[in-house]
Amino acid sequence: MDIDPTGWLRDAAIAVPLQLGQLPDGQQSLTIGDVRGYAAFNHLQGDNADGDRGDCGIVCCADVLNQFAVRLLEEDVVRHATSCHELHVVTGRPDQSGWTLPADQAAILTDYGVPARTGEGQSIEQLALAVQQGRGVIAMVNAGVLWSDPRVLGHGQANHAVTVTGIARDPLDGALQGFYVNDSGTGQSGQFVSAHLMTTAFERTGGFCVVTDAAHTIALSPGRSGTNAAPRGAAHHPTWP
Repeated sequence: MDIDPTGWLRDAAIAVPLQLGQLPDGQQSLTIGDVRGYAAFNHLQGDNADGDRGDCGIVCCADVLNQFAVRLLEEDVVRHATSCHELHVVTGRPDQSGWTLPADQAAILTDYGVPARTGEGQSIEQLALAVQQGRGVIAMVNAGVLWSDPRVLGHGQANHAVTVTGIARDPLDGALQGFYVNDSGTGQSGQFVSAHLMTTAFERTGGFCVVTDAAHTIALSPGRSGTNAAPRGAAHHPTWP
């Protein structure tokens, strides 16, 4: 197959692995990102001492930190977030406890030495750009839309966090076909979400996300694991967002 006849790939400055393959419907696709490698960092949320099952953002933070070789479990991040008042609990409702706001998630990542910042009003192309630059990415979506489950639609707001581990583009012209996500709400890793579905679930619910300042191709300095906090206000990449 003739890849990149228009030169889009040459100009894309992609800093993550590429693999030619097919989408679930058989369409030719170029996978951008270490989707298989990062699949190991996901699991079904709620694996913590208090049994809090609303901690999708916590699991996403642990996922991203593991991508940057900061080896942590969900329980580790829950304890840290609790001590730093970054975890929200609904008394007597473990099914609704453990949630975090995007600002909390950015603070957690920064606390562990992976500086991050929040974004809102982002388009799916801006989200895709962050992924192909090699940044750790958490996207806020509406679970009802993502899962086709009206029971968790709420008022149509962003009510769930997923880790974006890769994107899919058309090999011929670079058109965005979709995203690959680790979803701790279902326990599915490397799940393909079409660009159309992501537009509804992410972009139209506010385009809220958390993106690391550093890319995976940039080595973290020694001693950045554990609770050693990196300086806040680190320099931002000029092209995101």
